[in-house]
Amino acid sequence: MDNTASIWELLKIILPALIVFFTAYFLFRDMLENSQKKREFEFRLKSSQRVTPVRLQAYERLALLLERISPQSLLVRISPHELTAADYHQQLLSHIRQEFEHNFSQQIYVSPMLWETIRGARENLIGIINKSAEEIDNKAPALALSKRIIENYIEEVNQPVVTAMNELKKEVGKLF
Repeated sequence: MDNTASIWELLKIILPALIVFFTAYFLFRDMLENSQKKREFEFRLKSSQRVTPVRLQAYERLALLLERISPQSLLVRISPHELTAADYHQQLLSHIRQEFEHNFSQQIYVSPMLWETIRGARENLIGIINKSAEEIDNKAPALALSKRIIENYIEEVNQPVVTAMNELKKEVGKLF
């Protein structure tokens, strides 16, 4: 009996101590996790305050890219005077590639879906230009190619540059 009584006395001491220990352990663990989450949140907040202006600048540059490669703007900027359709075709494609390469790094600031939409707009536009060049004689005046490009672009149900610009605007709208 003496053994059983001493075990009960020992349990009376150990059980409350274990309860206090586990309570303190779980409270401290939760407190440390919350503290870590708070620090991560503050870091993200500070980081986003620095990154947001850069992201907005990237969106602006991509909007400018889309505007510059749109047929209406592109054909006005690259003068077709005294060029053949073949030469004009090459100049247009070269200009689109240069514009795209100049803004290639902006992809790290936008969603992969938006970047693919912009790339798709560029590819569709190149396809329209190539299709128009095939429909015109290479030695024809560049103005004939210019007109054909506009006609083919207008015939497109989903104009690629307009679609990409709308997606860009949607993504920027999500930031605010």
